[in-house]
Amino acid sequence: SLGRAIQRGAREVPLETFEGKSILLKINLEVYSIEGFSGHSDRRQLMKFVEDLTPRPRRVIIVHGENSKCLDLASSIHKAFRVETSAPRNLDALRLR
Repeated sequence: SLGRAIQRGAREVPLETFEGKSILLKINLEVYSIEGFSGHSDRRQLMKFVEDLTPRPRRVIIVHGENSKCLDLASSIHKAFRVETSAPRNLDALRLR
């Protein structure tokens, strides 16, 4: 999968544009794998995960789940830990710097 390729250190990945054209996208990011972290963690576990991060992230982006639940979790993380948060909708573009 695309995620697995990135996790394994791929520096470029093939993507298809909206026009159907195939391109190679260069990847420039740090990847951290968290062993034993379930994709089905509850809210309490996710809040604890953010609390335990060292150093504390400057920004948290919630990208999986129902939109209202993502917005609520992002708001809770922002209030509890005073970090920038966002919960983009499907197909929203983000610029990461």
